[in-house]
Amino acid sequence: MITIADIAKRAGVAPSTVSRVLTGRGYSAKKTRDLVMHTADDLAYTPNRVAQSLRLRRTKTLGLLIADVENSFYSQIAKNVETVAKQAGFHVVLCNSNDDPREERDCLDLLAGLRVDGILITPTGKNLGHLQSLLSGGIKIVQLDRKIDKLQCDSVTVDNRKGAEAAVEHLIQKGHRRIGILAGEIRVTTGRQRLEGYRLALKKYGIPFDDSFVRESNFLRETAVQAAQSLLKMRQLPTAVFAANNVLAEACLVVLKDLGLSVARDISVVAFDDAPWMQMIERPLTVVVQPTEELAGTATNLILRRILEPQPSKAVRVVLEPTLIPRDSVSSSGNGATK
Repeated sequence: MITIADIAKRAGVAPSTVSRVLTGRGYSAKKTRDLVMHTADDLAYTPNRVAQSLRLRRTKTLGLLIADVENSFYSQIAKNVETVAKQAGFHVVLCNSNDDPREERDCLDLLAGLRVDGILITPTGKNLGHLQSLLSGGIKIVQLDRKIDKLQCDSVTVDNRKGAEAAVEHLIQKGHRRIGILAGEIRVTTGRQRLEGYRLALKKYGIPFDDSFVRESNFLRETAVQAAQSLLKMRQLPTAVFAANNVLAEACLVVLKDLGLSVARDISVVAFDDAPWMQMIERPLTVVVQPTEELAGTATNLILRRILEPQPSKAVRVVLEPTLIPRDSVSSSGNGATK
């Protein structure tokens, strides 16, 4: 392995000069800097990251622990986290929990073992003690998309209640009263808050809440289709469905097709999330769009600030606004809405 001493010998300068040039610390003349950098390139010098991390007490790596790597929402999150981290000279280690608390715990142990400087996590909600232990050990943590209220660290989320309420209110204003919901698991904030938004919209328009129109599922494909089948095979069908994320929306459309039913013509559909395919189908879906790039960027900048400027301060809680985008998946119902 090429060392600083090798570069110094080839360039005819002191090792301390090479160190100043390569680390950017201290003064060196431009001619000297150019000579050292050209020599390092010629020798194919690669910095010893382990030695650097021991010296700086920093690995310049972040852990990103997401719930479902197959979900396009989380792949967009991962891409944007990596972009912001790279600009700051950090690398990202991606882990997938499959929304399983045991897998989440294993991933947290792995990231701690890799000595990452910080962890961005979409928590399952079941490993509070484990996360508190990591915080106490000096690992910075930012909750992303979801959060555990009792965990005292920064979080960046979306106003799920407001987005869900807007989606259901849109359906009600189109005359729908029998509105089904494919909800996420109540144990996670996204599932719980979107169901709360659904109920708020019904209450606002004086429509009684009917739990027979509610199907709780996790946000994974394995169970989403089962939940959609259960909802769409009821004796008295809903006239509209609010799908609480893109995977549940996909499952809803798959089941509608299997049953010979059409979006809008037979059952109106609104989704939380805006996956690329939602604009490509025959009746593009009305959606609640999350500011994905801002969500990821804000969370990454927060954790970088905690790492690079480690001054104690209160936990920062950022809540971003979603946006309803009407398209062609909602038709008017003859049921009539009353406020």
